Amino acid sequence: MSHVDTRPIWNRLADFWDKALGEGNDFQKHLIMPATDRLLNARLGEVVLDVCCGNGNYARLLAARGVKVVACDGSNVFIDRARARTSGDMSIEYHVTDATSELELLSLGVGRFDAVVISMAVMDLPTIDPVFKAARQLLGPGGRVVFSVSHPCFNSNRPVITADLVEGDDGLRQRFGVQIFDYAQPMEYLSAGILNQPEPHPFFHRPLHVLFASCFAAGFVVDGIEEPTFPPDFPSRNPFSWAKRPNLPPAIVVRLR
Repeated sequence: MSHVDTRPIWNRLADFWDKALGEGNDFQKHLIMPATDRLLNARLGEVVLDVCCGNGNYARLLAARGVKVVACDGSNVFIDRARARTSGDMSIEYHVTDATSELELLSLGVGRFDAVVISMAVMDLPTIDPVFKAARQLLGPGGRVVFSVSHPCFNSNRPVITADLVEGDDGLRQRFGVQIFDYAQPMEYLSAGILNQPEPHPFFHRPLHVLFASCFAAGFVVDGIEEPTFPPDFPSRNPFSWAKRPNLPPAIVVRLR
């Protein structure tokens, strides 16, 4: 896969994403954050590293619960927006750090952290070995990593979002799904994570065996997985929304130890 530096693109997109996400959109608040909370189980006084923190919305959520947070992102614009949204009484330390550089990540403190979080960002990194290798060294004894990605099986490899009208014994009904044509090979392409995004960003599809191989090579084992979905009664009029597909998980959230 390419080792292109994606940081200039994210600097250009950071202001748009910050305004679009704020303290979390439906996808984050109803799927990613709750699943991450359950697997992370962050406790009062723990020190958590939030890698690729974006505008810092999850870092602030943790800090509000009494967790000590160090948050970093490769985009200095994202870090500026995160700092602007953070009140002075929150225990958050922000850094501009390239998540594809093991050396830069290690400068945050070997053995310093109880946990590392990488929320919906691994698929945006052109190389992932450095972040997992660094995480292994950044953790203290008994530490854990929780990361989330667009689900490689359903929402990562240019899926075609479908909406059909199906005739059954009980009459006509709508059926919402996805079609997948590529999965087994890593793929790099340009994508947009938010409607009306002003320019696309590089997206790096990795099938599960490639994704987990990087985790295992860094010395981790997987001891928790969630595939969050919207509940069937979640309100949505958009036929292309994941809320219309309650049996298909758009993301996977994983815990490593």
